[in-house]
Amino acid sequence: MANPGDTYFNPVTRTKLVFTATSASSGGRELAMEWLVPPDERLAAAAHYHAGPEGFGIEHFDLLEGSAACRIGREEFSANAPHTFVIPTNTSHVHPWNIGATVMKVRQRITPPTPDMAILAGVERFFETLTALSQQGRANRKGDIRNPLQGALVLADGLLPVTYIAGIPLGVQVPLLNGLAGLARGLGYQAHIMPEKAPSN
Repeated sequence: MANPGDTYFNPVTRTKLVFTATSASSGGRELAMEWLVPPDERLAAAAHYHAGPEGFGIEHFDLLEGSAACRIGREEFSANAPHTFVIPTNTSHVHPWNIGATVMKVRQRITPPTPDMAILAGVERFFETLTALSQQGRANRKGDIRNPLQGALVLADGLLPVTYIAGIPLGVQVPLLNGLAGLARGLGYQAHIMPEKAPSN
């Protein structure tokens, strides 16, 4: 489980991840992570959405330094720091990417409608595992896990039942992910892998 101050480096995207508030430290109210992203790199690229009460701002990206673009719904927005991209529930989006010549520093905040330690802990596990797999050369620059069984297990364990891939009907997506995740578990795949820590400064 993540702790505030835990810092990890992804050698594939050359990004640094720092947990600043966790499910445990916030009592399930908020998960906050700061990302340092070099030019021409991005956070996870897959379009997805978060289920919840209509119109609730479940995710925020606070642009602290640099310049970024972010796709929300069908629109692409760009901004210079300081700026906040607000992601409503049930809205397809792609996480920010660096469009500037310097490092982009962005704080990602996930705030469930009601405190929920289990949901936030799942997101922590997802980002820890994705970073670990990247460190092991098992994920690409888009944030895609190379092995589909491993990918399904990580998604099902960390992100369901709140986060879903955009463009795939739930009636197809959920049973497919859960079925592949069950197969992966049976074959001995790990749902959660801790990455190697980086220096905090």
